[in-house]
Amino acid sequence: MDRNLSAGLERIHREAASCYTRTVEFPPEELETTRLVLRRPTIEDAETAFESYASDPKITRYLTWTPHTSPAQTREYFQQAIDAWDLRMGHRIWLIERKEDGALLGTIGCTVHFHRAEIGFALGSRFWGEGYMPEAMKQVCAAAFQDDRIVRIQALCDQENTRSSRVMQKVGMQYEGRLRQYGHHPNRSDFPRDCVMYSMVRGD
Repeated sequence: MDRNLSAGLERIHREAASCYTRTVEFPPEELETTRLVLRRPTIEDAETAFESYASDPKITRYLTWTPHTSPAQTREYFQQAIDAWDLRMGHRIWLIERKEDGALLGTIGCTVHFHRAEIGFALGSRFWGEGYMPEAMKQVCAAAFQDDRIVRIQALCDQENTRSSRVMQKVGMQYEGRLRQYGHHPNRSDFPRDCVMYSMVRGD
């Protein structure tokens, strides 16, 4: 990224952030649960992440991206993610790392829009059914509400993605409704698909 552009974007972000008073800025670069560490990616993680989840067609069935076809594609995506963390703006992702063996299980991403945080997630199919994603999501939601700006956390998924809907329900999110022809999920259709929205607000 051009240095002048990078510096300009960083200055704009700092000025916008100064409009708020907060005790903790969300998202932090690392979070921890009983079994997991959520952390920003490194370029060195790309090959392991490619093999573990990024190339898994089962998890991308209802997502906005297609399975990665090479570690190079994952490296390119991770570089964009690293840039977002460095600039402290835009969409940030954590890798979900299992403590006991360092396995990379999947990812959680977040974008902060003024008073609300939008969350997305993906978990390698061989790690399904172990409760990893609800465990990670609960910690993300708890961290978000430590930031004084954030009063709402939301997430959405394809209306047929019942597995993701269950994760949202398990962490305490409430169903809000259906967004018609909202999501572009290229692994299912070239046509926009209906999505369902879940959320929680401070005080729920």
